[in-house]
Amino acid sequence: MKFNLPRRQRKSFESIIGVSSNNNFNKTQSLEIFENVKKEFMKSPKTFGSNTGKQDDILEMLVILSHQIAMEYKDLNVVLRQGIPEIIKEK
Repeated sequence: MKFNLPRRQRKSFESIIGVSSNNNFNKTQSLEIFENVKKEFMKSPKTFGSNTGKQDDILEMLVILSHQIAMEYKDLNVVLRQGIPEIIKEK
């Protein structure tokens, strides 16, 4: 699967993951990418009241990635827990 990200998100994606969003990823790679972005979100500084915070941008990317992964692989669902997307496997 290829991730289709808005232009403002592509550079952040490439800096976090280290590869272009135009590459083809399989299911396990897509889930690893999602988890890496989620870890980056957890350790990023808060955006509110800060010039250097990137948490809102990364959260937006997480929502976009989780939606695209869930649409590509029908056995996965997205659940929001405290506003943070999580991917769970459907039985």
